[in-house]
Amino acid sequence: MTKSRQISSLALGLAFLSVFCALPALADEETTLNLYLNGGQYWFDSDRLEGTPLDGFELRDSTGGGVGFGYSMTDRWAMEGAVDYFSVSVKEIDEKVDVYNYHLDLFYHFLGRFCGNECWQPYVAFGVGELRVDYRHDHDDHLDWHNRQTMANLGLGIKYQLGPRWQTRADLRAFQGVERGGLDGFLSVSIGYQWYEFTREVRDYDGDGVFEGMDRCPQTPPGIPVLGDGCPADSDYDGVPDYVDSCPGTPRGIAVDEGGCRQ
Repeated sequence: MTKSRQISSLALGLAFLSVFCALPALADEETTLNLYLNGGQYWFDSDRLEGTPLDGFELRDSTGGGVGFGYSMTDRWAMEGAVDYFSVSVKEIDEKVDVYNYHLDLFYHFLGRFCGNECWQPYVAFGVGELRVDYRHDHDDHLDWHNRQTMANLGLGIKYQLGPRWQTRADLRAFQGVERGGLDGFLSVSIGYQWYEFTREVRDYDGDGVFEGMDRCPQTPPGIPVLGDGCPADSDYDGVPDYVDSCPGTPRGIAVDEGGCRQ
């Protein structure tokens, strides 16, 4: 299987993961600080050693992990810095190198009801950093060398709140070399601890009178009456809110279309 097909398969797998549901959980709130540990599988571009003394050889795909620290500027936008480490074998020869991946990223979180509740918090991430390859000779320090390359990254992931302070997530990221090109991939899972640095601001983005954190439908259109949980009324319980239900009063248990009418 080629590297591009491997990364495509991982993207499909992560998209499939995002359709599962769990019990309701809270999304990241404004001023949240995050400290997390991650681990996963990294796929190296076949030309990642280009321009080094090992030019012509390939790095073997490897597992590794790292640590990161982030800050939620709003409940949608967050910034994180991370460093990942891998001890990597070189294909065809008995040598190893140390690989460090430093990156600073911006996250955009999608708010709303997913899987019928707030169980998941999907996001996209993008950033820039540096990939450093270090080689240390066992017997002669004069043969040591390191190589650096700027890397831009783009990825997607999904978070789940385990409790008031603990969070887990899955993340799929593509890293593109800037100076010499090459595309790497990293699929990771993380466990993180959260706390609030400052007093949280109370917001009501959709203006329905129900504050964020209690609003189960935070994207209700303006002017629509809502219940105590922030969701529009659904008098016949068919899953279609009254304000868009073309067939109110549908008997319970009857399958309906998007307009609330019998299929």
